This record gives sequence, C-alpha cells and structure tokens, in this order.
Amino acid sequence: MGRDKGKFNKRGGRGGGSRFQATSAEEIEARNNRIAEFDEMRAKRRGDDDEEGEEGVEEVEKEVEKMSFGENANRAEADANPMTRKQREQAEKERKAAEYRARHERGETDEYKRDMAKLAEVRARREAATKRAAAEKEAEAAAEKDRQARLEAANLDADSDSDSDDDDKKKKKKSSKKKANVPKLDKIVIKKMKPTQLKEALKARGLDIQGNAKALTARLLEYEASR
Repeated sequence: MGRDKGKFNKRGGRGGGSRFQATSAEEIEARNNRIAEFDEMRAKRRGDDDEEGEEGVEEVEKEVEKMSFGENANRAEADANPMTRKQREQAEKERKAAEYRARHERGETDEYKRDMAKLAEVRARREAATKRAAAEKEAEAAAEKDRQARLEAANLDADSDSDSDDDDKKKKKKSSKKKANVPKLDKIVIKKMKPTQLKEALKARGLDIQGNAKALTARLLEYEASR
C-alpha cells in the first residue's frame, strides 16, 4: 500500500503535532538520531509485514513524534497551565507590597508622613530640652556669680568693721592714755573753778562741755571721784 499523502504538508514536512524548535546543537543531533531510528524502523517494518498497511506505520510515526516533540509539548503545556487561586493571590500580594515599598521610598504613603511628623516632634522636643538645660546652666552660673559677689562684699564689710574697731580702740586707748596724764583735781578746787576753767578741764578729760556752771561742776566732780 502507498502511504497517505495527507500526512505531509504542502512544503513536504510531516503535519500534526508541535513544530520542533531546537535550542542547542545537542537537541538537533538527538532529533536527527531519532529520525534515523524512525526511518530504520519503518524500513524494517515494511519488509517484515507490509500487509498491515499504513495503520502500523502511522502508529510508529506517532511514537516517533512523541519522542521528537515531547519536550517542546511538555514545555508548551507547562506555559499554558494557569496559576492556582492561591498562587494568584500570593503574586498579587507581592506586587502590591513592592508597589507600596516604592511609594514609601518616594514619601507618598501616609505611614511615611506619620513617621516624618513623629521625627520632627522628637527633634523639637530635643531642641527644647537642650535650650532649657542651657538656660538652667546659665541661671546657675549667674546665681553662683552673685553669691560670690555678695560674699566678697561681706568680707570687705567685715574688714572695714575690723579696721573701724581697731581705730576706735586706738582712739579710746589714746584718750585713756591722755586722760591718765591729766592730774586729778580736788573737789574744793573744782567748786572754785569758773565756767571757762570747768570746760577746759572737761575737754582735757574727753568729757562733754555742754551745760551751765552747775552741770559742768557736777560732771567734773563725778569724773574725778571715779578715778
């Protein structure tokens, strides 16, 4: 029997199945080997059992086609298989996450704006705390300076008082020494003294010279009686 011409296309190639697309020299060599095996099997089958006709040849051709184009068919089938619902959801989730990260890096998300607001608030609090600490430190320094100034003023007053006391002591000592050099007067002599003489005697002894003759006499008598 002759072979069915419908199994070949207009260009002389076999029809049906996926067209072979080689991606490497090894695949081309493997295909050629399989075709050679097919030709050998076909020739042998024709010689052994030509009566089975074209039906047996077609079975062999189908087997060879499976061998030749199985890899590409499997690949096409894998590409044609759609993703499951869970896979689609996961892919969509990853896409949205990547898009959100990109928007966040550009500062377009609400989260980014909230973070920036919090950061600005923290910086403002830190600046206020720094200024407050500086003001407190400055106030403490001013208070210490004022305390030192008051202490120095107090020391100066103490020194002045000490000098004044020393001067008073010196004056009193000098006055006392001067009084000691004044001779003691008898009360009869004092009673016979005139007002001018009484004043001179009182002045020599560092006593008050104010008053009438009677007061001056009494003051001088009292002083001389205490000596």
